[in-house]
Amino acid sequence: MTNQTLAILEDLMQNTPNSTWITIEKVNQKSVIDNRKLYSDFLIILEGTLHLENRNSQILHFFTNSHIIYHSPFNLGIENQLKIIANTDMEVAFVNREFFLNFAANKPSYMEWLLASVLRNSSGLCFELMKHDLPTEPRITYTLQSFCDTLDLASDDEDEYVEIPSYLNKSKLANYGNVSRKNLNEKLDILEEKDRVKRTANKLYIRVANL
Repeated sequence: MTNQTLAILEDLMQNTPNSTWITIEKVNQKSVIDNRKLYSDFLIILEGTLHLENRNSQILHFFTNSHIIYHSPFNLGIENQLKIIANTDMEVAFVNREFFLNFAANKPSYMEWLLASVLRNSSGLCFELMKHDLPTEPRITYTLQSFCDTLDLASDDEDEYVEIPSYLNKSKLANYGNVSRKNLNEKLDILEEKDRVKRTANKLYIRVANL
């Protein structure tokens, strides 16, 4: 969690007139977060990673530390079409939207933080949807590189390869890239020959030199 997000959350907790307007919860890995919690609240990720997927199990976008999910699926009329699933053990905060907006009215930096977060999510999701216009091979490359960029994963070797976390296994990657498992395996073989990915000991790495 960034220092700014922590400072904002602490300020909100110290000044809320109703303790139910801000709650901190632990979420277990693979748990589905109840959409009803977003009816009047927005979500801040304090620690961990989650993803948004549709009812066909296609992964739409990943979120990690200090990211927020602001819009209510109920206001958008899609509460039965989306799932929010924890990829790791997590800690999240639920903040009442109306309280936040009233409190932030006199704190321009808080509104700037919110708008920057919403813009980042919106643009990220837009690019995620645009990738489906790409041919399969560059789509898989883009999917992996975009994942690393979203989670701010850095290379720890001189060849600039980044290890993909184990929770993004082949099944999840196929759902994320919108490809079949068979096609994914074929394209990973080609990408490995081109040194864009490498696989060792059941681990997948993506070269991110061009990010």
